[in-house]
Amino acid sequence: MTTSAPESTIDLITEIIVAMGESPAEEVHAGARMQDLLTDSLMVVEMAIALHDRLAVKVDEEELRDLTLAEFAEVLDARLHTGDAPR
Repeated sequence: MTTSAPESTIDLITEIIVAMGESPAEEVHAGARMQDLLTDSLMVVEMAIALHDRLAVKVDEEELRDLTLAEFAEVLDARLHTGDAPR
């Protein structure tokens, strides 16, 4: 996807989750727990692959299950801005 302005990490994660088709857009919000949004292990894998493809960042399963959407976005933003992402 190409846009004229960079999208925020939380918007990107939301877009990926909604595109997976399991969570309606109104249920995907900053306070939602990732484990509730990614309801099975296949979704976790799909999210990890999508983030690697879009942001060139690796995430582990615990991050995708233990954090809220906002917390997870903050973790990714910190990695992207510090170059601390395992690639």
